[in-house]
Amino acid sequence: MPELDWSDLRYVLALARTGGSLKAARTLKVNESTVLRRLARLERTLDARLFERTRGRFAPTPAGNSVVRRAEKVELEVDALRTQVTGANHTVSGLVRISSVPMIVNRVLVPALPRLLRHHPHLQIEMIGDPRDLRLNNREADIAVRLARPRDEPNILARRIGQLDYAIYAAKCRSPRRLAWIAYPDVMASIEPARWIAQRIARDNRAPSLFLAEAEAMQQAIRDGLGKTLLPTFMGAADPKLVTLDDRTEALSREVWLLVHPDQQGLGRISAVTDWIVDTFTLLRSSRKPR
Repeated sequence: MPELDWSDLRYVLALARTGGSLKAARTLKVNESTVLRRLARLERTLDARLFERTRGRFAPTPAGNSVVRRAEKVELEVDALRTQVTGANHTVSGLVRISSVPMIVNRVLVPALPRLLRHHPHLQIEMIGDPRDLRLNNREADIAVRLARPRDEPNILARRIGQLDYAIYAAKCRSPRRLAWIAYPDVMASIEPARWIAQRIARDNRAPSLFLAEAEAMQQAIRDGLGKTLLPTFMGAADPKLVTLDDRTEALSREVWLLVHPDQQGLGRISAVTDWIVDTFTLLRSSRKPR
């Protein structure tokens, strides 16, 4: 059997994480042909097919999943070695993948990125805006920001880093309180804002005018006068076209939790990014109040 080239494992990880040879090539800053050639070489070395290509996407085979899991351990060991031996805590570099709901990615984290990258120009950040809770145990992300206490990943390090306050908002008009509610669809009935709105709709005994699955779409809908709804105050208070319908108390508060895999907590790049996320939510809490 030919000797295994450890560097080929980087290509397996990139393919597994991106799902495509072109995206993997961009991540590794090589040509797509290089990715395919290195994959083919590793498959010959191991005498096993590692990926199936389905509709242009690379999906790991059972053998491929086994290689990916072991490659991740090698990656962590190499990163830990670099941190310990070369002083990488002072020169923070490398790729960090952050997962959260689209609202947090688009409205909180991306606008704050310049501050992080000014301090750590060698970092690479991948933002994953996904309404699903991607699992850190499966290495779908390195860091996750969630809007509820995690309950199904017992081995993950989690800490509460803040809260999001909500209020009812509508467009400025003569009778905003008479507007119909904009609600979440039934498939999202389990999330706190959806439950809160459903209770108000039941109390008001008036059917909603519109169902939307995402806070940014809801904000645009109420800007257009299509109804009233519950929004995080950091979004609603910053929008001059909106008015809050209850200026005494927030209608709802949700906890913000930061999740990190324990194997990565000591890495310089992970520490730098988690510190930045904590600071970002601290600034958000102090600067956004409902009008």
